[in-house]
Amino acid sequence: MATGQNIHTYFGGTWHKGNPAIINAADHGAWLGSNVFDGARYFDGVAPDLLAHCQRVNRSAEALMLIPTVSASDMVAIIWDGLKQFATAAAVYIRPMYWAVDGDMSAIVPHGSSTAFAICLEEIPLASSNASARLTRTRFRRPVLEDAVVN
Repeated sequence: MATGQNIHTYFGGTWHKGNPAIINAADHGAWLGSNVFDGARYFDGVAPDLLAHCQRVNRSAEALMLIPTVSASDMVAIIWDGLKQFATAAAVYIRPMYWAVDGDMSAIVPHGSSTAFAICLEEIPLASSNASARLTRTRFRRPVLEDAVVN
């Protein structure tokens, strides 16, 4: 779901301009949802907590039985390299992601060693500084590990 016009995608070890097709229809991640991503932001020349976001996407991959193929520190370096393609004043949504290409013999469990990796950098403006949101209480709660893979 591309919402911006200025997109750069890292896949297969190189940067591509735009929103290329990177997941095949029969990939386990497309078919059975064995995919993870994390979202970070770049704005005013900074990317707060970028390493923590990259560490979290690797932990999320492991939680879904995927084998992360890029270390968090390497991911940070790849992202900073990709951010050179944007203006310093640009607001960029950073999405590192993994998905399984194959499943095991049961077809249900992802084959961890078939993990694919990509990063999508998409220029999307931040909300204005005077935008506001209302916070309220609810009877609903966030999912926990007993319900979903949310660690």
